[in-house]
Amino acid sequence: MGKFSLEETVKYNKSGPARYCCRTDVWKEAAMILPSFGKRAVVSGGTRSRASIREKLFPALDTAGIQYVVNGFSGESSMNNVKKILDLCEEFKPEFIIGTGGGKSIDTAKYAAELYNIPIVTVPTIAATCAASSNQIIVYSDEGEYLENIYPKTNPPLVLVDPEVIVDSPQGYFISGIYDSLAKWYEGSASLPGSDNSDIFDHMALAVAGMLKAQMYEKAVSAVRSMKEKTVTQDFIDVVNLNIYTASTVQALGIKAVRNGIAHSVQNGLTLLEGSHDVTHGEKVAYGIGVQLMVLESPREELEELFGFYRSLELTPTFKGLNLEFTDDNIKKVAHKAVNDVLMRAKPFDVISEEMMCSAIHKLENYC
Repeated sequence: MGKFSLEETVKYNKSGPARYCCRTDVWKEAAMILPSFGKRAVVSGGTRSRASIREKLFPALDTAGIQYVVNGFSGESSMNNVKKILDLCEEFKPEFIIGTGGGKSIDTAKYAAELYNIPIVTVPTIAATCAASSNQIIVYSDEGEYLENIYPKTNPPLVLVDPEVIVDSPQGYFISGIYDSLAKWYEGSASLPGSDNSDIFDHMALAVAGMLKAQMYEKAVSAVRSMKEKTVTQDFIDVVNLNIYTASTVQALGIKAVRNGIAHSVQNGLTLLEGSHDVTHGEKVAYGIGVQLMVLESPREELEELFGFYRSLELTPTFKGLNLEFTDDNIKKVAHKAVNDVLMRAKPFDVISEEMMCSAIHKLENYC
């Protein structure tokens, strides 16, 4: 796995996706752009994601004269699901893969494309993460436990986003993406000052993350209201772009020192708990941001700003609020997994102990 390591990726990857198209007429452009990747494709995605674009993507492929086979995705971005696509590739011999759906489905397609050494085109049908645009793949077990991060050579060369598809997707996923994107600022602003290997790109990343936070605090509530009304407004499109594109740009530019840290490590810890798979990735990350502010003893004003934002989106960032059992055993499981996460073993988070993490979890439960 050496060639997929963070250490290798930081040497050269400072970009976002080569092409990113987010507009309602994107399918006309898709019919013109896709043939540059070849004439044979595997389309991978879950039943709901494929249904949401059946009358859009598949006609575009037909117009472009591209032959395709479909891989039905379900479950986790696990090696067994990656192998399923690879087996199909061996049989069909595609020239590229199209990954549709949400983060786990798209990450599975990205990993298969990387291993088969062909391009990946992503078509997110929800705006829950930046997976469609990022050069990072999160690998889980078949049971949903976080295992590791994988870093492909590049970001996806093409991302196709239709706001009309996203506005009809489940609202909870959209809000999940808001929390996941917001973490770019909170984790980055905590990791950069204590880093011993930052460069100008990391400072660029934090500047973009600051813009992301400001725009999210200004527009997220309006964007969610638009989604409830099934109306594509400018605020809605802006937040879609923040979730899918801007967050991945921060991740790529700041891959050395403005990166996932405490919040995502806590999210990884939460995956061990019974019932956690009914909680979205973003909600677990949002909880992790709260733990981060507690463990770093952030000012009360910062706590009130964050938790006020959460209240505006009807989130209570506690075990109880996430419908998880608040027991000593569960607290220790989360804390142990979090502090042993690879990103927590790097400066400046390597001084945080399991006991400090447990204490922060207790503080957050009492505070909210």
